[in-house]
Amino acid sequence: MAKGEPVRVEFFLVPGFSLLALSCAVDALRAANLVLGGTAYRWRLSADPEAAGGGVPSSSDIRLPAAPPGNADPAGAPPDLIAVVGGERSHDYRSEALAGWLARAAGRGARIGSISDGAFPVAAAGLFDGHRSTIHWKCLDAYRERFPGLDIRNSIYEIDRNRFSCAGGTTSLDLMLTFVMEAHGGEAASLVAENYVHDRIREAAQEQHVTAAIRMAGRNRHIADAILLMERNLEDTLPLARIAAAVGLSARQLTRLFRSRLGRSPGRFYLDLRIDRAASLLRQTGMSVSEIAVGCGFQSASHLGRHLKRRHGTTPGQWRRGP
Repeated sequence: MAKGEPVRVEFFLVPGFSLLALSCAVDALRAANLVLGGTAYRWRLSADPEAAGGGVPSSSDIRLPAAPPGNADPAGAPPDLIAVVGGERSHDYRSEALAGWLARAAGRGARIGSISDGAFPVAAAGLFDGHRSTIHWKCLDAYRERFPGLDIRNSIYEIDRNRFSCAGGTTSLDLMLTFVMEAHGGEAASLVAENYVHDRIREAAQEQHVTAAIRMAGRNRHIADAILLMERNLEDTLPLARIAAAVGLSARQLTRLFRSRLGRSPGRFYLDLRIDRAASLLRQTGMSVSEIAVGCGFQSASHLGRHLKRRHGTTPGQWRRGP
């Protein structure tokens, strides 16, 4: 890209992409052009040719027209920045063509990354190897299970050299505002942010999901610490006496506290955490039910199945297929 030329941005749409995340990103660039008084950014939408034909469906089933991936401006120049926009079911998306295209773009020095669950195909293409990345908090467990060698964060967005990622939703606005600030300064970025009554650009290090332990921290420190231990030990479960001792209580005291504050015993709360993690992995990974059962501290697939039926009223197979 020559100095003074617009940044060519390509948004690659994975079927089921988040419409909100895409619109926040695109509109930030539109507003930047307005604030800067010229065409600082050009953008286009692309998708796999077979998906692009009738319009690519978003998670809300609104379809958008998209071209095959390639050149990001009418003159035929390749994109400077590629954002793979994902959403529901992006963990199931497979495309060798996308992986090859991203690899070639990376070889040219393009800035490449993901928005929302688009992190799955970008990581599968090897583009996050050796780089920090993030994803929507609901997919963090599945993302970590599938790519255990990656440096995966719980932040709202990550920018690591020529790679970037964000959790989706309105965090794509913060991501694009950060790009605008890098290129054009804080005043320009602030003027763009004001367009959306966005009083500040959130920092990348801000965590996106508040765990049960953090939610409880202001109400009772003993419960918060106990839940934190449970969340960190879902596969190899800890006995109640050990959890209680670690937080400075007896097992009886901890049980009374959980029942009075949460309406459940510590054992039931711990079990429900494990069931919910298993439910998340069933929806977001291709792991077998047996693998998920073991990874969440259950004796077998049938053991997990009984508990999933009690909590969610369905079998693992039915849960995996979705509504």
